[in-house]
Amino acid sequence: MEPQKRVAVVGSGLAGLATAHLLHNDRRHRFAVRVFESGTSLSLDAASISIANPELKTEDRVDLPMRAFAGGFYNNLKALYDHLKVPYHSQPFLFEFAEAPKAPATKETSYFVHASNLHQLAPRPSTVGTIQYLVEVLYLIVCYGWFSLCCFFIAPHAGETLRQFLGRTWTPRRFVTYYLLPLISGVTTCPHEKLMNFPASDLIEYKRRTHRAPHFTVSEGVKSVQDLLIKDIDYELNAVVKLVEPQEEGVNVWWEQAGSGMCMERFDIVILAVAPDVVGHIFKPLEHHMARMPTAIVESVVHTDRSVLTETRPVRQALKAHSAQHIYLRTSADSETKTESHHVQSCGAIVTTCPYSPLDPALVIHSARFTRVLRSPESQRIVNAIFTEGEQSHADDKSVPQWKNGEGNVWLAGGWCWDGMVLLEGCVVSAMRIARDLDVEVPWLQKMRNQFEL
Repeated sequence: MEPQKRVAVVGSGLAGLATAHLLHNDRRHRFAVRVFESGTSLSLDAASISIANPELKTEDRVDLPMRAFAGGFYNNLKALYDHLKVPYHSQPFLFEFAEAPKAPATKETSYFVHASNLHQLAPRPSTVGTIQYLVEVLYLIVCYGWFSLCCFFIAPHAGETLRQFLGRTWTPRRFVTYYLLPLISGVTTCPHEKLMNFPASDLIEYKRRTHRAPHFTVSEGVKSVQDLLIKDIDYELNAVVKLVEPQEEGVNVWWEQAGSGMCMERFDIVILAVAPDVVGHIFKPLEHHMARMPTAIVESVVHTDRSVLTETRPVRQALKAHSAQHIYLRTSADSETKTESHHVQSCGAIVTTCPYSPLDPALVIHSARFTRVLRSPESQRIVNAIFTEGEQSHADDKSVPQWKNGEGNVWLAGGWCWDGMVLLEGCVVSAMRIARDLDVEVPWLQKMRNQFEL
């Protein structure tokens, strides 16, 4: 029997853990896997928190950031959960759109409510008159219908941004500012201005694949996923990887652990399942190009300050009738258009992401900041150059890296490591790609093929 290849997985988000799980469970037992995490706990569930639910007399696991996933787009993520037997359930959401007050003395206005997954007209906010609301509904039918037609029948140009696509298709600006961007920024936890610089193909593909699809949430939080993926796998916490150096034989990994000083170990294979800025810092072949990958620091706060909500009786009745979760999207269109989302949990706590409204410090339970990898036409070219298979297709293009995924026995994994929205589906796809490169079976892939054949 051949000796096992030593594998170092740097990062313990979903991409790192899914890759480690696949290699560790290789049927031929060819890999000895070790995960390195710089934090005090595995990062997939590191920001989440358990909160008592007085009504059910249980504890709810509140995931940070929110980990809801939609059918159609998250096919591989859903297949992974099915393989692990992770319980998840369909979750209807009630999206309430509100405009932040333009002056301190004025009140904000809740102008529309959208019932996701229910496929029916949501209740009218009590702050909006009947005729005004009917006019708004008609406006939305026209705008949303036009936008949907554009997504399905107008192909984006190569390198076209979302801003350019929306302009080229004459999508109404008010619809974009007060409906489209608040919804998508809630999904991507990304500011409006940054989102408008995304490749148009990202949003169009997401829209096509999630059209009228149900939404799901993991019933026991992503900690249940984390526990199953890391089972029987060695891992190091507080282990900060400083440098990854490919050698003629193997890859040197320099890392530092609190209290133990600098260490160096040689591995046969290294998986970098971290954000682009970290990749560029520890892996010199990609230092220049990773610096051109945009990122942003996003904050999520768990609290019980209900002053951030405009709770009306029709909305409360609809939430109770359909067991829906309330997501309150407050948009400010002052000097910079931005949206903060308030996700009301079943335990009564509120998760506010990208907050700009003041919160009562006495009512804050927990807060977390995390790196959000953004997208741009330039970063799209960089990623596609790294993961393009076959011969170097960009040999004369100095704006993209010539390094290919897997060269020097170093691979990249993460939600940003594919040509699409930086979401959990990309994490699973990148893990599956590494498994394929190393001739490791992906156990849920054949089940997916059988389902599609049926």
